[in-house]
Amino acid sequence: MRVRRTTGPLRRGWWAALAVAAALVAASPLTGSSATPPSPGPAPVPPVAVTADDRRVLDRAEQLLTRECMNRAGFQLWLGPPKRTDEPRVFPYVVDDVGWARAHGFGTDLIEAANARRLTDPNQRYFAALPRDRRAAALVALNGARPEGLEARLPSGGVIRHSAEGCTAQAWQRLYGDLAAWYRSSKVVAQLASLRERRVLADPAWTAALRPWSQCLRQRGYPVDTPGQLREHVADRGRAAEVAAAVAEARCAEGGLAATARALDARHDADLAAAHRQDVATRDRLERAALPRARAVVAASEDR
Repeated sequence: MRVRRTTGPLRRGWWAALAVAAALVAASPLTGSSATPPSPGPAPVPPVAVTADDRRVLDRAEQLLTRECMNRAGFQLWLGPPKRTDEPRVFPYVVDDVGWARAHGFGTDLIEAANARRLTDPNQRYFAALPRDRRAAALVALNGARPEGLEARLPSGGVIRHSAEGCTAQAWQRLYGDLAAWYRSSKVVAQLASLRERRVLADPAWTAALRPWSQCLRQRGYPVDTPGQLREHVADRGRAAEVAAAVAEARCAEGGLAATARALDARHDADLAAAHRQDVATRDRLERAALPRARAVVAASEDR
């Protein structure tokens, strides 16, 4: 009996498959091939961090876009001042800068200045002067009719919501693109600071470092165990008493409490960032992507 040979495309396909199989076997580490493995590619470049100045640009662009939207809706909106760098909560644990303490005490002067700015805020005066129906319409234009569409489950366990409509949400959308992801990640990351502070104040290392600090203050005439008690101790005693107590707090913090606070803050910050790495990465990615758009918005407003 004659054996029929396979010819044409089928035969060529069979030989091609066989050649591929042979090549795979030859390349397999199980064959003992001496083929040199491909060299690894260049290490990935870490993403550029978003700086405080970058976030000021993002904040300014958000205000500009929100104002533009409100103007189209028939309402006025004034831009707020740039974010300040001397906010009262510079020292969440203990004042550790003697020069700052001499200038601001515990920061009540900064709090009073912030309150005064709020009282003279043109947006507050404008909204308050609107007739009731127009005021309600303005708030809907700004924040949407109902807090629906955007949701963030906070690390503390609570849930906050915001409308996906209105000028505020439209500004977020134009800047960050993925509105739901931006809202969720930004709100989660924003709460990490307060969680970090709580963890530091509950850390046994903080409690241990308070003892010599407290002893130092007692020697200076302040019978207190914590920075919070020191503030209560001099409350309503006037500016001079506040400054003197703040300087004493900073002097005594030099004995170790300030260094402990910084170390604990860094450690708990890293722990929380790792625990919520996905939200941190999403927030940072969306902010980096939004920066060119934000700069263009700010530049366009300056050209007008």
